[in-house]
Parts: sequence; C-alpha cells; structure tokens
Amino acid sequence: MPAKKNRVNIAMEMLMHNKRRLAISASAVAFTVVIMFMEMGFFNGINDSQALLATLFNADLVVMDKKNVHLNKFSNMDRARLMQLLGIDGVEEVVPMYKGNVGLKNPKTGMTKIIFVLAFPPDSKALKVVGLSDGAMQLKKRRTILFDRKSRAIYGQVNPGQDVEIEGHKFRVGGLVEMGPNFSIDGTVLMSDTTWLLERWQYGAHRITYGLLRTRPGSDIAAVKKLVRERMREDILVMTPEEIRRREILHTIKAVPLGAIFGVGMIIGFIIGIIICYQILYNEITDHLPQYATLRAMGFNDRFLRRVVVEEAAWLSIIGFFPGVAFSYLIYSIIELRTGILMFFSPGRILLILFFTVSMCIIGGLIAVKRVTAADPAELY
Repeated sequence: MPAKKNRVNIAMEMLMHNKRRLAISASAVAFTVVIMFMEMGFFNGINDSQALLATLFNADLVVMDKKNVHLNKFSNMDRARLMQLLGIDGVEEVVPMYKGNVGLKNPKTGMTKIIFVLAFPPDSKALKVVGLSDGAMQLKKRRTILFDRKSRAIYGQVNPGQDVEIEGHKFRVGGLVEMGPNFSIDGTVLMSDTTWLLERWQYGAHRITYGLLRTRPGSDIAAVKKLVRERMREDILVMTPEEIRRREILHTIKAVPLGAIFGVGMIIGFIIGIIICYQILYNEITDHLPQYATLRAMGFNDRFLRRVVVEEAAWLSIIGFFPGVAFSYLIYSIIELRTGILMFFSPGRILLILFFTVSMCIIGGLIAVKRVTAADPAELY
C-alpha cells in the first residue's frame, strides 16, 4: 500500500516560524481593520440613526405631505384626507400620526430642552418599538407619556411614575420605550393623539404628519400604492417604509458632509493597511531569502513564489481580521452606549471589511514579492 504523501503549506510554515513576529504582524493588521470598521461604523451610524424612524413605522405604506423631503421636515396635511383612503380596495386600516418638537424641563437642573414628540391612537400599534405594547394602556390616560430610555442625558433621569414638565404642563411618565436619538433629535416622547389634540399646541388640531396605511392580507402593496396615488392629489407622497429609509439615507449622504469625510477616511485606512502589510511581508521575505533561494534553485518559478507570498498574505489577513472584529465590536458598543448613535455589524458590512483586509494584504504582498523575483538566485544565498 503506497504511503500517504504529506503536503507542506510553505506559507503557513513561514508565518508560524516566528510566533512573536506573527503576533505583532497580526496586531498591525487588526489595527487597520479597526480603522476601517470605525470609519464605516460612523458613516453608517449617521445614516442609520437618521433613518431610524422609517424602520419603526408599523405600516405597509406611509402618506405624507410632499414638502416632507426628509424625516425631520415638519410639513403637515389635513387629517380628513385620510378618510379618502379607507374606500380604496386593499386598504384595511389608516392610522394618523402627529409629530412635533416641544420643551421638556430637566427635573434636576430645571433647564428646558427641545424633545421630539410622536402622537397616535394608543391601540393602533403605530410603531415597532420595544416597550410600546406594555405602555399602550398608559397612553389612554390624559397627559401620560412614554419616554425613550435611550434619549440623551440632557433630559435628566426619567423614570416610570415620575411627573415631568412639558410646555409648562405636568405629564405623567407611564413607561419607557427604546428608540434612540440621532444628529437632529436628542430624545423622544410618545403620547396619544387625544392628549396631543387636547393640548392644542401650535401645530394645529387636525394637521397630521403621517398617515400609516395597512393593507389587507394578501393584497398587492404595489397595486394599492398606485391606487392611493391616483386618489390623492400631487401634493401627497405615498411610500413604503423601506423607500422612506432609503430616501433618508440618500438625503443624509448629500446633506451631511461627515458621510463623505468618513468614506475618505475608510479609503485612507485601506491605503495605510497596504503600506503596513507591505512592510510586514517585505521583512518576512527578507528574513526568509535563503529559503526562497532554495526554492528557486530547485526549479520553482516566479509564479510559484508569488503564490506562496499571496497565501502568506491571505493567512495574515485572516489571522489579523478576527481580533480586529472583536475589538471593533467592543468600541461599537461603547460608542452606541455613550452617544445613542446606531453602531452595529451586519453580515454584508463584515464581509466588505474582510474583502478589504484580504485585498490590502495581497496587494502589499505582491509589491513585496518583487524583492525575490527581481533578484539573482545566486545572490540570495
């Protein structure tokens, strides 16, 4: 019976030969991974936070005034216009939603800060928000609100059962929900449409911001959307929550230059990674020149040597990638906890940074391998 051949992975053997150097090299790669994750995280964090409300709408379609070019635009429409939608084939329910900014006094400092308000019928389940189901009964009580526990600290410590002052009136905190701030909004309170109308704030008693449409099970949402457009005038927009989310992200990218800054920062991080990987692999190749000389003397061509270096670069990128992911996750968690800005991983984002990491290591390796391929084999000993 023929003996089983043992295949030696030359690239891995060279990497593992000096474990101390491997640890330092992997740390350098992990550092570049963290840089890219941070730049991408801030870029996406701005966009995701600004578009958060769109993801919370518990509706198939949303109607709004055409002047609402983004979610922080306060252009309202007449609530009576929603009644036109109930007769459309496929529309099962229409939920009115009010939006505005009011002043909430910090109970500890006495300073009044602007806070975002959303108001809707308590039983409508208008938002997909943690804590809303438990607090819906509380919203039926006049001057009772639900406070976003993720609001920034400028509002002070707000607990269920506590009284807070909004626009000079006392409100009871009926419970807490979880939403989160963004660059335009520091905090949010939810209340019933009844409480909103009784307060008669400057926004107008019958002027709503959004109409949330729910279709009958099995209905073609695209067809219902077309019917709604035909029924409503041109001054009304009809969009799915996902369309609103994409529109908000696009608006944020155009309106907020920070997005471009973080995008450039990510590219710079990639270039820095190539330089670091080149230095690592150049030193690695230089230290193993006798081994490469032996391979060339044995008849292995430049293509084989390039493959060895590329494999070494690929292994180095993988070894350095996972510590970088772990450290980035820790930083993401701290930033989200401290600022309220959404910082999270997704499979697509992880794969994107993995692609960049492998690419920068391979590019650095291909540049460094010229040290071997350009030399005379006799000079390598």
